[in-house]
Amino acid sequence: MDWNYVALISITAALLLVMIQRTVPKRRRLAMAFVILCGLIIRQNAFIKGDLHEETLIASIVGFVLSGMFWLLIGRYNPVDTGDDIQVLGMDD
Repeated sequence: MDWNYVALISITAALLLVMIQRTVPKRRRLAMAFVILCGLIIRQNAFIKGDLHEETLIASIVGFVLSGMFWLLIGRYNPVDTGDDIQVLGMDD
């Protein structure tokens, strides 16, 4: 089992899922399309390299767990603001 591959793919999967969580709701479909594209690339890489199916499955599960922990610890209490709610403070404010 290639643990370096598992670590790389699990971190990648976690970051992609956190990207969906932290995206403004208006742009969430675009983010999901990007994540699905990246997931297909990861799956194709597992097919090309040979016997990396088990490692990819383990890494995906670890990525889901890491993303869930991020949501549980940080994301629930700090929701994403919409673009209308953001105020920019200038020199006079």
